[in-house]
Amino acid sequence: MDFMKLLKSIEELLYELITWFVFYPLTFWRIVTRPISMLAYAQKELTEKDHEQFDDAVSPPILLLLTLVLLHVLEGAVAGRAPSVFPTLLQDDRNLLVFRALAFSLFPLLFATMKLRNSGARMTRTTLKPAFYSQSYATVPFVMAISLGMQLSSHAQALPGGSMWGLMVALAGTIWYLAVETVWLSKGTQMSRLRAVLATLGIFLVAVFVLLVAAALVALVGYQMDQQAPTP
Repeated sequence: MDFMKLLKSIEELLYELITWFVFYPLTFWRIVTRPISMLAYAQKELTEKDHEQFDDAVSPPILLLLTLVLLHVLEGAVAGRAPSVFPTLLQDDRNLLVFRALAFSLFPLLFATMKLRNSGARMTRTTLKPAFYSQSYATVPFVMAISLGMQLSSHAQALPGGSMWGLMVALAGTIWYLAVETVWLSKGTQMSRLRAVLATLGIFLVAVFVLLVAAALVALVGYQMDQQAPTP
C-alpha cells in the first residue's frame, strides 16, 4: 500500500513538472500583458479549494523561484568557466539561489505590507498571504528584466552595444514594475494617484537599499570566511 502511494506521488510530481513547460510561459505572458488582472487573480485563487488553486497557471512563489532558477542556469551557461567574483559561500549554486530568492522576495513582501496597512486590515500571516502572492506575480518580469539586463551589460565586450541594451532592458522592466505597482496601490487602497506614485517609489527604494545592504553583509561574511579558511 505504501509503495502504491509512493508511485502515485511520483506520478503527480512528474505531471506537475511537465505541465510547467506549458503553464510557465502562459502565466508569464498573462502577467506581462494583463498585470492588474493577474494580481487580482492570484488573490482570488487563494479563496478556492486547495486542489483547485492556480489550476490554469503556475502559483506565484513557484513562478518566482522557477524564474530565478532559469536565470541562474542561463547565467552559468553564458559565463562558462569565467572566474566567479562571489565569495566561496555564494559560489555554491544552492546558497546563491536561496539568497536570490530571499532577496527578491523583499519586493513583494514590502509592497504587500504597504497594501495591507493602507487597507486597515490586521497584519497576520493569513491576511498577508494574498497580497504577497499577487505581488510575487508582479515581481517576476521585473526580476527577469534586471537579471537579463545585467547579463547583457556584463558581456559588453563580446556583444556590441551590450551595455546599452542591458540598460534599456533593465530600465524597461523597472518602469513596467513601478507603473504596475502604482496602479495596484491606487486601485486597492484609498490613495490618490500621486500618493500611490510616491509610495511606490518609496517602497521600491527601501527594498533596493535593504537588498544592497543584505548583499554587502553576505559578501563580507563570505570573504571573511574565505580568509579564515585554511589554505590547501
